[in-house]
Amino acid sequence: TANREGALSIFDLVRDEQPTLDQRLPSVTEGARVTTMKLLAGGISLMIGSSDGRISQWFPVRDESGKFVFTRIRDFDSQSAPIVSLAPEFYRKGFLAADSSGQLGIYHATAHRTLLLEKVASTRLAQLAVAPRANAMLGEDSDGNIHFLHIDNKHPEISFSSLWGKVWYENYDEPAYVWQSSSASDSFEPKLSLTPVTFGTLKAAFYAMLVALPLAILGAIYTAQFMAPRMRRIVKPTIEIMEALPTVIIGFLAGLWLAPVLETHLPGMFALLLVLPLGILLFAFIWTRLVPDSIRHMIPDNWEAALLLPVVALLSWFSFGTSPLLERLLFGGDMIHWLTHEMGIPFDQRNSLVVGIAMGFAVIPTIFSMAEDALFGVPKHLIRGSLALGATPWQTLTRVVLLTASPGIFAAVMIGLGRAVGETMIVLMATGNTPVMDLSIFQGMRTLSANIAVEMPEAEVASTHYRVLFLAALVLFTLTFLFNTLAEMVRQRLRKKYSNL
Repeated sequence: TANREGALSIFDLVRDEQPTLDQRLPSVTEGARVTTMKLLAGGISLMIGSSDGRISQWFPVRDESGKFVFTRIRDFDSQSAPIVSLAPEFYRKGFLAADSSGQLGIYHATAHRTLLLEKVASTRLAQLAVAPRANAMLGEDSDGNIHFLHIDNKHPEISFSSLWGKVWYENYDEPAYVWQSSSASDSFEPKLSLTPVTFGTLKAAFYAMLVALPLAILGAIYTAQFMAPRMRRIVKPTIEIMEALPTVIIGFLAGLWLAPVLETHLPGMFALLLVLPLGILLFAFIWTRLVPDSIRHMIPDNWEAALLLPVVALLSWFSFGTSPLLERLLFGGDMIHWLTHEMGIPFDQRNSLVVGIAMGFAVIPTIFSMAEDALFGVPKHLIRGSLALGATPWQTLTRVVLLTASPGIFAAVMIGLGRAVGETMIVLMATGNTPVMDLSIFQGMRTLSANIAVEMPEAEVASTHYRVLFLAALVLFTLTFLFNTLAEMVRQRLRKKYSNL
């Protein structure tokens, strides 16, 4: 309840048989008084109109102790005279407000939008009524005249700030970026922020490139410059064939096989990141310094990489085999429990680590093939000239070959990034599809492409949800277009810069 001086009293009708005063707080500015109050659809938000033409929205918010506190959420543009009537819509968080001068305002509470301010009567509108579909209104002024208005207001909840900014929704403790297009609750309102799904798209692409870039670029360098020609004729087509593997198969394996394996052997996965490079360096030292020349000469020149296949397999088996031991010694027998309860890091089985490995596997062939072609296409006279002048093969690579091939390498990276941004099936099957904004490698995400694939079949044609999904597709196209355009611009600039080498 509120008295005319603006003191708002909140009573608790649940805990005791008799109503008890829970809060008492001012609801209007000093010198003003409350003129009208109405609950929005759902019965959670209270709209208060005052004598100074202001309208404010209030609803309960949990404080730090978990207690609900009635809180002023937002204020709307002042009208020219005291508010005398409020009329909420039936199914949305919109409402109409009339002041004593006959001016009518149409608002949307959650989007914090003033959609219309127009004088429709010469005297005060004492009564307002809204059609169930919010496409018409009736108003009665103080002279008894009836005013009918047709309202074309199909998508009031959408604005730039509601799509990309934080919005304070009912039953939330603070403003947040939220995508939640449907619910079983009658009081539910769609939450259509594109920020979480755009963030998820960039996050998935980041972790995919984190896996793909070092493997693809370094592999392309070795294949083009150091590998034996016969071995190259086997390796390059094999990796390019990987690109033909349907991503739905990769996503299926990632979601149903890889995710449970990584959950069970999480310490082994991180041990592999340390053991694998150290083990390869140790093997290289043993092979070059300790193995007799008679044995080393049995391997043809530039075929040494083939010897690493059993080494990598053995190191991987060792890392995952020691995972239970590491888990008992370092994490009390359960690394996931340690992460969740000791470090406060939530863990999802289908997380960014799974997506990074799976999408990295899908992107590697694209980057590798283009980068290897660029490196292999460096004119041979440049390489021979560098070697003839006394440069080592490594100096030739870093100071001649990489500079000359840099336009092609950069283009390969950007095209690979564009593919990672637009990937659908892997992120659809290998993530939890939860639109959360968390950079943690142990949390999932929802991407723009997966969001469109999941929700477009269920969206009502021409609805707000349907239109926002088309906007999400436009955002996805724009991201891909920007990456590819940037790649072409930088490639042309690098080609011009190093064309004289």
